[in-house]
Amino acid sequence: MYERVVVHCRASNGSGPEWLPLEQDWSERWCSLSAPYTEDYAKRIYDFNTRDSDVFLVSVMKCGSTWMQELAWLLLNKLDYEGALSEYGNVRNPYLEQSGVDTSVHADSIETCDKIQSNPRLIKSHLPAQFLPKEIWTQGRKTIYVARNPKDVIISTYHFFHGISAWKGNLDEFIDDFIADKIAFNPYWTHLVDFYRMRSEENIFFVTYEEMIRDLENVVKRLSRFLGYKDLSDCEMEKLLNHLNFKNMKESKFGNHTNFFKSAYETKDNFDFMRRGIIGSYKDELSSEQVDKIDKWTQRCLLEYGITEFDIFGEL
Repeated sequence: MYERVVVHCRASNGSGPEWLPLEQDWSERWCSLSAPYTEDYAKRIYDFNTRDSDVFLVSVMKCGSTWMQELAWLLLNKLDYEGALSEYGNVRNPYLEQSGVDTSVHADSIETCDKIQSNPRLIKSHLPAQFLPKEIWTQGRKTIYVARNPKDVIISTYHFFHGISAWKGNLDEFIDDFIADKIAFNPYWTHLVDFYRMRSEENIFFVTYEEMIRDLENVVKRLSRFLGYKDLSDCEMEKLLNHLNFKNMKESKFGNHTNFFKSAYETKDNFDFMRRGIIGSYKDELSSEQVDKIDKWTQRCLLEYGITEFDIFGEL
């Protein structure tokens, strides 16, 4: 699919980044990325100059970050629907490491983020905690983390990579590579678990895609408080929830990034960036054998932390 590199993060004490608010041996944490992500590129992200008002949006791929960035951007921009309906979300909220992981991107995405004129800035990243800008942790920059259950993530990521012609194999092969942490931004579980264990930190807003599906209004209220925005009136809430409705976003020219990807990649005829927008899409797409393989991998990965998939996502 792409030339893969395995990236580690080590600090002067030999055990990894001591600036992170989670006590563990961070030197054991690593990430699969593509070859353009060099040591120099990683250092530029590490040294990225943040602002007091910055908000970072972090997730594994295909966890609902596009949906969340629309919500967060609107709250940070006083419900500016005209602005939201006139430009793609990934233009309003650039993707910090994009030029280091995607060879089709010619602009320097770090420079793009640095030069954002709007205040506050909303910056997206799929990097795990230890590879994010150091100032997120040392300066306590607000960070939204969106998690989604792994079976739906696997299905959604497979269709996305297949749709943009970045994956040539079948679903069985993709599952095996995902579980083996060979897909970009994996390992999935350590990426998610590290933020789950830091969810009580003052600068972290941890939310699941499943929670957004089940009770988006409550998520909006919690996020509004986290971002320091006002309480929404009933009328404002109704309008915002309608704007964020999956069907409405999918039909929106700029809410749905399908045409953006079609213009930038060699996509399949049936490519759709926003597919189903449900919990449990895996149920009619994965075989019982595939589900069992993923569940056993999940149990192995979570055992050492004493948590279960249910603890994080609820009933799936």
